[in-house]
This record gives sequence, structure tokens and C-alpha cells, in this order.
Amino acid sequence: MLISIKKFVKRQIIKRINVQKHLNNYTISTIQIAILNFLQYQHKSVYKVTGLKKLNPIKKIVSGYKYISKSQNNVEVTIPDLNLYEIKNAIINSRSSAIIQGKNIYYEAINDNERFNEGFVEFHNNKNAVVNLKRTETIEEGFFLAGNGSHNWYHWMIEIIPKIMYLNVNDTKTILVNESCEKTQSMADSLQILTRNLNLNIIYLKEENTYKIKKLYFVNEVNKLMFNPLDSKTTSLPLYYFRKESLQKLSSELQKGFNYKNTNEVNIFLERKNTHRIAQNESEIIETLKLANFRNIDMTSLSFEEQINHFQNAKMIVGTTGAAWTNIIFCKPKTKIIIFMPDNYKDYNFYEEMGEILNIEVQYLYYNNEYKDHDVSEFVINIESLKNLLST
Repeated sequence: MLISIKKFVKRQIIKRINVQKHLNNYTISTIQIAILNFLQYQHKSVYKVTGLKKLNPIKKIVSGYKYISKSQNNVEVTIPDLNLYEIKNAIINSRSSAIIQGKNIYYEAINDNERFNEGFVEFHNNKNAVVNLKRTETIEEGFFLAGNGSHNWYHWMIEIIPKIMYLNVNDTKTILVNESCEKTQSMADSLQILTRNLNLNIIYLKEENTYKIKKLYFVNEVNKLMFNPLDSKTTSLPLYYFRKESLQKLSSELQKGFNYKNTNEVNIFLERKNTHRIAQNESEIIETLKLANFRNIDMTSLSFEEQINHFQNAKMIVGTTGAAWTNIIFCKPKTKIIIFMPDNYKDYNFYEEMGEILNIEVQYLYYNNEYKDHDVSEFVINIESLKNLLST
């Protein structure tokens, strides 16, 4: 009977605690989390959300600059200085770009509407964040080469791996990467190429673990795409930026790692197999493209070298939006790109931005998505619109 009463009281206490409701108040949130930790045997903490500007870098690597982004309604984008930071007793997770030190959780948001509850960050607002610190391991030192979407081809290639190009091995010879870099061959290949002459120690971080790094080195965002919005009904610009020199250098360095096969220019359709985001009328799309001398290519079945060669030799590429388009950094200037894009994601024209930087012609064919998630396959591509884009 006594045990039943205790369980009832415990359930009632847990039921009445609402951390998210009081998240603006650091003290109240901390007390509530402490109670939940005791009752539910968990290891969570509350940290104050803090911008990187509050940290003093040990070195400025590249100066920032401003530019007008045509793909973002001509908004003026400020790219910050690229800095090297060193902090002691940092806490990290390989699926999160947030870094904890003391009572603060540091994150470089591109605007006030960015949500970063990835990895060990369970939820947050603009003041405080709740973090799950389960399975903590200690590492002496290292350069952080992971973060939001580090398991995803786009985020790995455009946002994360470019940071290795700014590493000085005199600072540290250890890099910390997501375990996907060991399990996914294309990621492993790209990492091997960019580190082949550096003689580095690579530590593969388990996604479910939290790590305390006694001396952590990291650089802020080289290129940036807002991962998710706090308020999906609000659009806060800018949503992305890219450093031209980083994209060009990344493309050049990776291409040096393979033998370039110069073949006749071809038109390719990025076919999606056994996955999401497939058009209902894909067979009609394929027939239309065949008449325009297109070949179907499934990028997931190709090696990294094969992917590079296909994009290098392409005259025109058509396909649905997705991480495979990351490879446009390997396209020749003047390559024509047509991307099928859900009409409720028109603000995320970041491939157009990359195309402008790299002198590649990127056009979007928007399809009706009825405000559904961008991963659904219940969409139809207007064939006449596709024919018009192919002929212009």
C-alpha cells in the first residue's frame, strides 16, 4: 500500500512540472529539472543560451564580409569573421553544433528564429536550453568536426568538413568526428582526402554519447544553413550564407583525390529509389527526359569518385531537392540545374545561392505540397513546366 502511494505521489509531481512553460526563468527551470532527475533517474541540466560573440577567439582566420543575397529577397547578409576558439572543459555531442562550458551553451544562430534542439539538446528558447547529459566520456583534447546534421551528406560536405581546411596541426593533431564518417563510405572518402597529408588522430564520436573535452578547439560556421525554425510560421532572413572561397577550395581539394574522367557532356536525371520525396508521375518525368537525351542516375548506388565525375561531366541535371545536390560544387561553370521543390519551402533556395557563387544556372520547378512536410512523395510535377525549363 505504501509503495502504491509513493508511486501515485511521484506521478502527480511529475505531471505538474512543466519545464518548457518556465524556461525563461533559469532558476525555476533548474529546480524543476533537478526534481525530475531525482524522480526519473535522468541526467539533464539547464544552460543559458549564449551567442559565440561572448567568447574570445584565440585567432582570426579569415575576415568576414557583407553581400546582397538575391535568392533571399535581396537581403544584406553579414558573414562573420572566421575564428579559431579554444575552451577548456567543454561538453559536446556529435549531432549538435552547440557547445557547453560552465553554465552556458554556446550556439551561432543565423537569426533569432533558429531552433537547434539536435543531439543532446532536448528543447530551448532564446534564453535557456535543457540538455540530456547521459553516457558522458572524457577526451583530453581535439578539434570539433561535427555538429547539426553531421550524419547528412549536405551538412557534412558544405558546413562541417570545410572546417578541416582551416585547422593548424600545431594547435592539435586530434579531430573529433561523428561516427557516420566511419560507417558511410562517401564521408570516409572525403575525410581521408582532406586529411591524407596531416597525420591526424581521428576519434569517432558515438551519437548517443556526451563528451567532456578538457581542451576543445573549434572554428565557427564556415557556411551556414538554418537547421530548423523555432516558429515555422515566421520567416526570418537570412536563412543561409556561403563563403565563396571555401566552396571553391573544397571542390578543388576533393577533386585532387581522384582521377578525373573527362567524357562527353551528358544530361542526367537524379533518380530516387527506395526512399521518400518521389513524384507520383515519375515515370512520365523519365519518359519526358529521355526524349531530351537524359540518363537516369541513382546517386546512392555510386562511389564518391563516380558522383564527382557525373557532376563534372554533366551539361544539365534535373531532380528533386535533396542532399545529392550538394555535388553541384563539382559542376563546370554554366551547367544548367533544374530542381523540383515543394512550394511551401520557397524560402530555402540555398542551392540557387550556391549556383550564383559558382557560376551555375540553378532553376526551381515548384510543385504543390499543400503545406505538408518536404519529405512526402504525394506530389506531381507539371510536365509542361518541365518542358519549358528544358527548352530555355
